[in-house]
Amino acid sequence: VPRFFGGWSFEADMCSDPEFAQTGYEKGVPMGSRLPAAQPGKGGPVFAVSALSDPGTERNPGGQLAKIQIIKGWVDDQGAFHQAVHDVALGPDQAASVDRSTCEPVGGGARALCGVWQDPDFEPDRDAVYYARVIENPSCRWSRRLCLSLPEADRPDGCDAGRLPETIQERAWTSPIWYAVSDQGA
Repeated sequence: VPRFFGGWSFEADMCSDPEFAQTGYEKGVPMGSRLPAAQPGKGGPVFAVSALSDPGTERNPGGQLAKIQIIKGWVDDQGAFHQAVHDVALGPDQAASVDRSTCEPVGGGARALCGVWQDPDFEPDRDAVYYARVIENPSCRWSRRLCLSLPEADRPDGCDAGRLPETIQERAWTSPIWYAVSDQGA
């Protein structure tokens, strides 16, 4: 469950605000919106993002979170699209993995992550788009779980190591927040 806000005056400690979402709406805009006019002297826009992991079920618990990233996209003067990926919140174990022989998680993750990030490369005369991506720790793919559920002698050749990808990192992403020069009263 991701929440993503953009604005010009979010505080660096916004993640400790018990009214995170209310503050996001009051001081900025939610995902799917355009940033209001830039405030002179404030630097680049500030983004606040939080995410809760999928709780899953007792039989199939949800995976823990590895990190949250903010992706910035822009078009240069020659018309080429660029993007930059920024890690803004990290889980406790960036080396977390999964045991491919049992599909049990190895290492820790987070049930909730939050981060505040200000664009250090902001150009007020260039359109930009920002969105957040939440990445879970690695888990077994459905095909690996199916292979492990079969007796070894009954497994099809697709279960042989290397034939199919065995793990995946599930992710969620938000709607973007746009910065448009035409919205800035220029």
